[in-house]
Amino acid sequence: MVEIPDDIRGYLKQLQKYHFWLLALLMPLILVPLAFTADAKLLREIDTRSSAVKAKIDSINSITRKTAEGLEEFGHPQPEWAEQITKSNDALREEIFSQWKHLWDQQKSIRTWPAELRSDFLKAIIRLKPGKDLSTRFRDRYLNTIRRVVKQLPERIDSQESMESLGSDSGFGGGDFGMPTGAVDDSADRTVFWDSMDQSELYQSFYWTTTPSTKQILLAQEELWAYAILCDVVVKANNQSAGYHDATIPYISHLAVGYRAAEEDPGGRKGGRIKTTSSGMDDYMGMDMGMDMDMGMDGEMGKPLNPRFGSSVQGDMGMDYDEFTGMPIDSGSEDNDDALLNWIYVDSEGTPLDSATVADSPDTKFVHYIPFCLKGKVDQRKLDLLLRAFATMSVPIDVRQVRINPDTMDYMGGEGEMMGSMGLGQDSEDGVRRYDLDIELRGSIALSQRPDGTALGLETDSQN
Repeated sequence: MVEIPDDIRGYLKQLQKYHFWLLALLMPLILVPLAFTADAKLLREIDTRSSAVKAKIDSINSITRKTAEGLEEFGHPQPEWAEQITKSNDALREEIFSQWKHLWDQQKSIRTWPAELRSDFLKAIIRLKPGKDLSTRFRDRYLNTIRRVVKQLPERIDSQESMESLGSDSGFGGGDFGMPTGAVDDSADRTVFWDSMDQSELYQSFYWTTTPSTKQILLAQEELWAYAILCDVVVKANNQSAGYHDATIPYISHLAVGYRAAEEDPGGRKGGRIKTTSSGMDDYMGMDMGMDMDMGMDGEMGKPLNPRFGSSVQGDMGMDYDEFTGMPIDSGSEDNDDALLNWIYVDSEGTPLDSATVADSPDTKFVHYIPFCLKGKVDQRKLDLLLRAFATMSVPIDVRQVRINPDTMDYMGGEGEMMGSMGLGQDSEDGVRRYDLDIELRGSIALSQRPDGTALGLETDSQN
């Protein structure tokens, strides 16, 4: 312990006695300078923060003097900005509606109802409002008339009509090449030979035994317009030909639209785009045909039932197969007007749409993409003419797939080979069209729907 000298102890006692007063004098001397120092630091911090806040405010205020590139006409996003955006959206809707109406008017010549239905029917169909039904007498007339109209399709492409040469129970009919007994074969004088089995299949899809509903009539007529468009494509491709011998497309094995043309795997997206077959005929006819029956045509695993194509036969496994296409059918679908929409349309990628999607999709309110398939023989030197015919039609046609030698079974012993063996349509000494190749084209035809401003959020009434 430190020992305090005696001479200092007296002072310490006095300091201890009066320490409060001494501290009271010293504290202001110490604290006042510290307070002024802290205050100065705080003021500097306040000034720094105030400058930062002021800079932010100035930055915000400067926006009123700036314009966004490409949006100068809208100005600053103030209350007027919302109004400008609304006006811009309305202008865009009006432009879309104008283009929609232009496409509708451009296809006016396509939407022609058969004159065979007579003027009173045509007036009734023009006046028909959405959701309303035609009278029974008009629907019966369409039932009895449409068959004759369908039979005019072969003549449209300069082909012999043989739509009734093959009955569902009659096999290949009684005459040569599937022709009815006693019929006159004028196919040698025609530009195109159209397979009679395919003609019969098309005809049967329009052959109804009961009065069709109004919806069925409207959809069938739309399908018939699509068939007419494909026929016009063939005519356009052959317009420089003098006959079968130099036609661009001399033989058609399959012409289909809508449900008959729809495939579950468009373009082979799920694989299997390259197929090989066995070299032996027995293996091909046995194993491969059995596989086709299991998988369905083009590898499809099945398609929903459509009442218009509801005729089916039951396979060994209890599966229902379409009578015409040979494809498995979902027998659980209901036979009603809603199911008529199953797989008759596709989206922009070619994928088939079921009835629920068609009803809910906003795209189908603008345009109907109808799938098509054209299969046959083409002069390979004129393939560009055929593709050009598709591309230059007044109606938009999207050819998404061009398949070369798609399926040899279509022509193995088929009518096209029989025509060649008989020397019909010769372009060489031995009667062989040496430049022909088997081809299959698939895509969609875009048919505009009636312009309706309400679908675009406009208050414009539907236009005729």
